[in-house]
Amino acid sequence: MMHKIFAWKVLKKLGNLTFSILLLLLIALLSILGTIIEQENSLSYYQQHYPVSSNHLIAFNWKTIQLLHLNHLYTSWFFLALLLIFGSSLIICTFSTQLPSLKNSRRWKFKQNLSGVNQLNQSVCLLLQTASPVIYFLNHTNYHVFHQNNYVYGYKGLLGRVSPIFVHLSLILVLLGSLTSLFTGFLVQEMVPVGELFHLQNMVKSGVFSRMPYNIIGKINSFHIEYYPNKSIKQFYSNISILNHKNQVLLNHTISVNKPLYFKGLTFYQTDWEVNGLRLEVGHNKVVQIPVKKINNNSQAFWIANLHYANSYDFSIVFSVIDGKISYYNQQGNLICNSLVGQDSMIIHLPLNIIEIMVSTGLQIKQDPGIAIIYFSFLILMLSIASSYTSYSQVWIVISCTDIKLSGNTNRAELIFEEDILKLKNMLSTLF
Repeated sequence: MMHKIFAWKVLKKLGNLTFSILLLLLIALLSILGTIIEQENSLSYYQQHYPVSSNHLIAFNWKTIQLLHLNHLYTSWFFLALLLIFGSSLIICTFSTQLPSLKNSRRWKFKQNLSGVNQLNQSVCLLLQTASPVIYFLNHTNYHVFHQNNYVYGYKGLLGRVSPIFVHLSLILVLLGSLTSLFTGFLVQEMVPVGELFHLQNMVKSGVFSRMPYNIIGKINSFHIEYYPNKSIKQFYSNISILNHKNQVLLNHTISVNKPLYFKGLTFYQTDWEVNGLRLEVGHNKVVQIPVKKINNNSQAFWIANLHYANSYDFSIVFSVIDGKISYYNQQGNLICNSLVGQDSMIIHLPLNIIEIMVSTGLQIKQDPGIAIIYFSFLILMLSIASSYTSYSQVWIVISCTDIKLSGNTNRAELIFEEDILKLKNMLSTLF
């Protein structure tokens, strides 16, 4: 018996609306903290950016972050426990408070004694004749009307009472979608050279129940960059083919930043790119590959490669865009000439042709099964918030031998409700 009483008290506490709001505020505060502190980085990153210092009154450093699991807050046990408790609170509140309130709102509630009433003195004969006009008027103004003997009850705007239930449902679906993504989703990052095949292998994070498809084969067909007139990068594109085990193309698509590729529950994002080196032809029959070094100068990137050939030729190759001008400099830093990719050049009596600037494109492949649930929950949330502005209004009318008593209330839009009551009073006044 004591266990049942204790369980009932726990359920009653969980279903309390105030408790649910406090939980929601606590989750929001932790989420804000998670956006301030960078998540899922290495230990060295936190040691560098949050060093231990004795000058601060509050010891907020990398040791504290590690101890409280603030570096992976959204997957920590206490954050997940808060989400589960909050979800349970919403479910209990919905079934214990919201649904009974909705059911009670649909019942007719005749009242024999009205407080704060408006009275119109009428005779018995006239009162019997006024019941139908009153019902007709209330029906005409979208009220659901119930009539019994000398009592009339009407209500409208039941949608306003349904909306809180759908708000709870949308929040529960958000939690369900988030947990689904957390436990069944995964994230893979790849840096793939142009022209090469790739598989899903460089796992960054994954859920406990996630399953990564190993039969996905992709190929980077091409990569190009779109520049602004000042040579700053506007957008970059990768053309991707998805292949089967027979090397047949299943899908071909060009992706760019904010325009991903969708394939069988996977999303391929364009994230980054890098220059790996130069492939060039020296003389007329020798092809070599040389590395490049990236240098940033006033927010503009340059790549430099040094070529030492046959103990006789030492010069540098400089370029700032992968499909534009290429400059050759001697050891003294003087410009020898400018050229383009694929164009033959004579550099200090040495025939030279840059065949290709070797580029890799950065891909982020993500599986997020809960995203559809989250989007659907936000749709429900927006519709329920919009419908929550619908006023729930009630009207009671008592017809006696000497007068008609009228009373009513509403939860919002009081001016519109007062206009309805005034029209009803005016209608009754014209009858007598």
